[in-house]
Amino acid sequence: MTALARLGAVGAVVVLLAACAGPEAEVAQEESAQAHYDIGLGALADNNLPKAIRELQVAVQENPRLARHHQALGTAYLTNRQFDEAIASLRRATEIEPRLSDASYNLGLAHMQKQQWDLAVEAFRRALANPQYINPDRAYLGLGNAYLIQGKYDLAAQEFRKLLDVFPQSPDGHFFLGRTLLAQGKSAEAREELEQAVKLDGTVAVFHLELGIALMREGRRDEARESFRRTLSLRPASQEAEAARRHLRELN
Repeated sequence: MTALARLGAVGAVVVLLAACAGPEAEVAQEESAQAHYDIGLGALADNNLPKAIRELQVAVQENPRLARHHQALGTAYLTNRQFDEAIASLRRATEIEPRLSDASYNLGLAHMQKQQWDLAVEAFRRALANPQYINPDRAYLGLGNAYLIQGKYDLAAQEFRKLLDVFPQSPDGHFFLGRTLLAQGKSAEAREELEQAVKLDGTVAVFHLELGIALMREGRRDEARESFRRTLSLRPASQEAEAARRHLRELN
Protein backbone atom coordinates (compact mmCIF):
# COMPACT_ATOMS: atom_id res chain seq x y z
CA MET A 1 0.00 0.00 0.00
CA THR A 2 1.40 3.36 -0.96
CA ALA A 3 1.97 6.11 1.60
CA LEU A 4 -0.88 8.09 0.06
CA ALA A 5 -3.23 5.12 0.34
CA ARG A 6 -2.20 4.54 3.96
CA LEU A 7 -2.93 8.21 4.76
CA GLY A 8 -6.33 7.89 3.11
CA ALA A 9 -7.14 4.81 5.15
CA VAL A 10 -6.09 6.46 8.40
CA GLY A 11 -8.14 9.55 7.52
CA ALA A 12 -11.20 7.44 6.87
CA VAL A 13 -10.82 5.76 10.27
CA VAL A 14 -10.45 9.14 12.02
CA VAL A 15 -13.58 10.47 10.31
CA LEU A 16 -15.49 7.32 11.21
CA LEU A 17 -14.42 7.54 14.85
CA ALA A 18 -15.35 11.22 15.01
CA ALA A 19 -18.75 10.45 13.53
CA CYS A 20 -19.31 7.75 16.14
CA ALA A 21 -18.04 9.84 19.03
CA GLY A 22 -19.77 13.08 17.97
CA PRO A 23 -23.37 12.19 18.89
CA GLU A 24 -22.26 10.55 22.14
CA ALA A 25 -20.21 13.59 23.12
CA GLU A 26 -23.11 15.88 22.28
CA VAL A 27 -25.52 13.83 24.38
CA ALA A 28 -23.07 13.85 27.28
CA GLN A 29 -22.72 17.63 27.05
CA GLU A 30 -26.50 18.07 26.96
CA GLU A 31 -26.86 15.83 30.01
CA SER A 32 -24.18 17.83 31.81
CA ALA A 33 -25.94 21.08 30.91
CA GLN A 34 -29.22 19.67 32.25
CA ALA A 35 -27.52 18.67 35.50
CA HIS A 36 -26.07 22.16 35.99
CA TYR A 37 -29.46 23.66 35.09
CA ASP A 38 -31.23 21.54 37.72
CA ILE A 39 -28.64 22.41 40.36
CA GLY A 40 -28.91 26.09 39.43
CA LEU A 41 -32.69 26.06 39.75
CA GLY A 42 -32.40 24.44 43.17
CA ALA A 43 -29.91 27.07 44.29
CA LEU A 44 -32.17 29.81 42.94
CA ALA A 45 -35.10 28.39 44.90
CA ASP A 46 -32.88 28.41 48.02
CA ASN A 47 -31.86 32.02 47.25
CA ASN A 48 -28.23 30.93 46.95
CA LEU A 49 -27.65 33.35 44.11
CA PRO A 50 -23.86 32.98 43.61
CA LYS A 51 -24.25 29.22 43.22
CA ALA A 52 -27.32 29.61 41.01
CA ILE A 53 -25.55 32.02 38.67
CA ARG A 54 -22.42 29.87 38.53
CA GLU A 55 -24.33 26.69 37.68
CA LEU A 56 -26.65 28.35 35.18
CA GLN A 57 -23.73 30.00 33.41
CA VAL A 58 -22.30 26.53 32.83
CA ALA A 59 -25.69 25.28 31.61
CA VAL A 60 -25.86 28.12 29.09
CA GLN A 61 -22.28 27.55 27.98
CA GLU A 62 -22.82 23.82 27.47
CA ASN A 63 -26.20 24.11 25.79
CA PRO A 64 -26.92 27.66 24.59
CA ARG A 65 -29.75 26.54 22.32
CA LEU A 66 -32.31 26.15 25.10
CA ALA A 67 -34.30 29.26 25.96
CA ARG A 68 -35.05 28.04 29.47
CA HIS A 69 -31.33 28.08 30.33
CA HIS A 70 -31.06 31.75 29.40
CA GLN A 71 -34.34 32.51 31.17
CA ALA A 72 -33.21 30.90 34.41
CA LEU A 73 -29.85 32.67 34.30
CA GLY A 74 -31.57 35.98 33.57
CA THR A 75 -33.93 35.42 36.49
CA ALA A 76 -30.97 34.76 38.78
CA TYR A 77 -29.24 37.92 37.58
CA LEU A 78 -32.47 39.90 38.10
CA THR A 79 -32.87 38.58 41.63
CA ASN A 80 -29.22 39.50 42.29
CA ARG A 81 -29.87 43.02 40.93
CA GLN A 82 -27.45 42.55 38.04
CA PHE A 83 -29.83 44.24 35.65
CA ASP A 84 -27.64 44.58 32.56
CA GLU A 85 -26.76 40.91 32.67
CA ALA A 86 -30.40 40.02 33.31
CA ILE A 87 -31.52 42.01 30.27
CA ALA A 88 -28.97 40.30 28.02
CA SER A 89 -29.93 36.79 29.16
CA LEU A 90 -33.68 37.34 29.14
CA ARG A 91 -33.58 39.02 25.74
CA ARG A 92 -31.69 36.00 24.39
CA ALA A 93 -34.33 33.69 25.87
CA THR A 94 -37.11 35.58 24.09
CA GLU A 95 -35.16 35.57 20.83
CA ILE A 96 -34.92 31.77 20.96
CA GLU A 97 -38.54 31.34 22.10
CA PRO A 98 -40.69 34.46 21.55
CA ARG A 99 -43.69 32.91 23.34
CA LEU A 100 -41.76 32.47 26.59
CA SER A 101 -43.93 34.99 28.40
CA ASP A 102 -42.34 34.68 31.84
CA ALA A 103 -39.01 35.66 30.29
CA SER A 104 -40.66 38.69 28.65
CA TYR A 105 -42.24 39.63 31.97
CA ASN A 106 -38.93 39.41 33.84
CA LEU A 107 -37.30 41.38 31.03
CA GLY A 108 -39.87 44.10 31.64
CA LEU A 109 -39.00 44.12 35.35
CA ALA A 110 -35.30 44.46 34.54
CA HIS A 111 -35.98 47.39 32.21
CA MET A 112 -38.09 49.04 34.92
CA GLN A 113 -35.18 48.81 37.33
CA LYS A 114 -33.11 50.65 34.72
CA GLN A 115 -35.95 53.18 34.27
CA GLN A 116 -36.18 52.16 30.63
CA TRP A 117 -39.94 52.63 30.55
CA ASP A 118 -40.64 52.16 26.85
CA LEU A 119 -38.63 48.94 26.74
CA ALA A 120 -40.42 47.73 29.87
CA VAL A 121 -43.82 48.41 28.32
CA GLU A 122 -42.76 46.60 25.15
CA ALA A 123 -41.66 43.54 27.14
CA PHE A 124 -44.85 43.39 29.22
CA ARG A 125 -46.98 43.70 26.08
CA ARG A 126 -44.99 40.90 24.45
CA ALA A 127 -45.80 38.70 27.44
CA LEU A 128 -49.50 39.51 27.09
CA ALA A 129 -49.45 38.83 23.34
CA ASN A 130 -49.27 35.12 24.13
CA PRO A 131 -52.90 33.97 24.63
CA GLN A 132 -51.64 30.94 26.54
CA TYR A 133 -49.76 32.99 29.14
CA ILE A 134 -50.91 31.70 32.52
CA ASN A 135 -49.87 34.78 34.52
CA PRO A 136 -51.30 37.77 32.62
CA ASP A 137 -52.14 39.51 35.91
CA ARG A 138 -48.43 40.05 36.54
CA ALA A 139 -47.90 41.63 33.14
CA TYR A 140 -50.92 43.92 33.60
CA LEU A 141 -49.52 44.99 36.98
CA GLY A 142 -46.13 45.61 35.39
CA LEU A 143 -47.65 47.70 32.62
CA GLY A 144 -49.81 49.69 35.01
CA ASN A 145 -46.92 50.44 37.32
CA ALA A 146 -44.65 51.45 34.43
CA TYR A 147 -47.25 54.06 33.50
CA LEU A 148 -48.01 55.00 37.12
CA ILE A 149 -44.38 55.74 37.94
CA GLN A 150 -44.20 58.03 34.91
CA GLY A 151 -47.34 59.88 35.99
CA LYS A 152 -49.35 58.55 33.04
CA TYR A 153 -52.37 57.95 35.24
CA ASP A 154 -55.01 57.38 32.58
CA LEU A 155 -52.92 54.66 30.93
CA ALA A 156 -52.10 53.13 34.31
CA ALA A 157 -55.77 53.00 35.32
CA GLN A 158 -56.60 51.42 31.97
CA GLU A 159 -54.17 48.54 32.56
CA PHE A 160 -55.30 47.96 36.14
CA ARG A 161 -58.91 47.84 34.97
CA LYS A 162 -57.96 45.29 32.32
CA LEU A 163 -56.44 43.21 35.09
CA LEU A 164 -59.63 43.43 37.14
CA ASP A 165 -61.70 42.47 34.11
CA VAL A 166 -59.79 39.19 34.04
CA PHE A 167 -59.17 38.78 37.78
CA PRO A 168 -61.89 40.71 39.65
CA GLN A 169 -60.75 39.29 42.98
CA SER A 170 -57.18 40.57 42.67
CA PRO A 171 -56.34 42.63 45.79
CA ASP A 172 -53.29 44.06 44.02
CA GLY A 173 -55.42 45.14 41.08
CA HIS A 174 -57.84 47.01 43.33
CA PHE A 175 -54.98 48.49 45.35
CA PHE A 176 -53.03 49.86 42.41
CA LEU A 177 -56.16 51.16 40.71
CA GLY A 178 -57.03 52.88 43.98
CA ARG A 179 -53.55 54.35 44.28
CA THR A 180 -53.79 55.63 40.69
CA LEU A 181 -57.18 57.22 41.30
CA LEU A 182 -55.83 58.80 44.48
CA ALA A 183 -52.97 60.32 42.48
CA GLN A 184 -55.61 61.76 40.13
CA GLY A 185 -57.43 63.37 43.05
CA LYS A 186 -60.41 61.02 42.75
CA SER A 187 -60.64 60.28 46.48
CA ALA A 188 -64.09 58.68 46.57
CA GLU A 189 -63.36 56.30 43.68
CA ALA A 190 -59.97 55.53 45.17
CA ARG A 191 -61.53 54.73 48.54
CA GLU A 192 -63.92 52.23 46.97
CA GLU A 193 -61.07 50.37 45.28
CA LEU A 194 -58.89 50.44 48.39
CA GLU A 195 -61.74 49.20 50.57
CA GLN A 196 -62.10 46.28 48.18
CA ALA A 197 -58.36 45.57 48.37
CA VAL A 198 -58.53 45.52 52.18
CA LYS A 199 -61.61 43.30 52.08
CA LEU A 200 -59.82 40.80 49.86
CA ASP A 201 -56.58 40.87 51.86
CA GLY A 202 -56.52 42.73 55.15
CA THR A 203 -52.98 41.65 56.05
CA VAL A 204 -51.12 44.16 53.84
CA ALA A 205 -50.11 47.32 55.71
CA VAL A 206 -49.83 49.58 52.67
CA PHE A 207 -53.43 48.78 51.70
CA HIS A 208 -54.62 50.25 55.01
CA LEU A 209 -52.24 53.20 54.70
CA GLU A 210 -53.53 54.22 51.27
CA LEU A 211 -57.12 53.68 52.39
CA GLY A 212 -56.46 55.95 55.36
CA ILE A 213 -55.15 58.66 53.03
CA ALA A 214 -58.26 58.42 50.84
CA LEU A 215 -60.52 58.62 53.90
CA MET A 216 -58.57 61.57 55.27
CA ARG A 217 -58.95 63.45 51.99
CA GLU A 218 -62.70 62.84 52.15
CA GLY A 219 -62.81 64.29 55.64
CA ARG A 220 -63.66 60.95 57.25
CA ARG A 221 -61.19 61.46 60.05
CA ASP A 222 -62.24 58.73 62.49
CA GLU A 223 -62.19 56.06 59.80
CA ALA A 224 -58.84 57.35 58.58
CA ARG A 225 -57.40 57.04 62.08
CA GLU A 226 -58.57 53.46 62.28
CA SER A 227 -56.87 52.63 58.97
CA PHE A 228 -53.62 54.24 60.10
CA ARG A 229 -53.73 52.36 63.42
CA ARG A 230 -54.25 49.14 61.53
CA THR A 231 -51.18 49.96 59.45
CA LEU A 232 -49.16 50.36 62.65
CA SER A 233 -50.37 47.07 64.08
CA LEU A 234 -49.44 45.15 60.95
CA ARG A 235 -45.93 46.55 60.39
CA PRO A 236 -44.88 48.74 63.32
CA ALA A 237 -41.26 49.17 62.21
CA SER A 238 -41.90 49.82 58.52
CA GLN A 239 -41.90 52.88 56.28
CA GLU A 240 -45.66 52.46 56.02
CA ALA A 241 -45.92 52.71 59.81
CA GLU A 242 -43.84 55.88 59.86
CA ALA A 243 -46.16 57.44 57.28
CA ALA A 244 -49.18 56.32 59.31
CA ARG A 245 -47.75 57.97 62.45
CA ARG A 246 -47.22 61.20 60.51
CA HIS A 247 -50.81 61.19 59.28
CA LEU A 248 -52.12 60.43 62.76
CA ARG A 249 -50.27 63.48 64.08
CA GLU A 250 -51.91 65.55 61.33
CA LEU A 251 -55.33 64.31 62.42
CA ASN A 252 -54.80 65.16 66.11
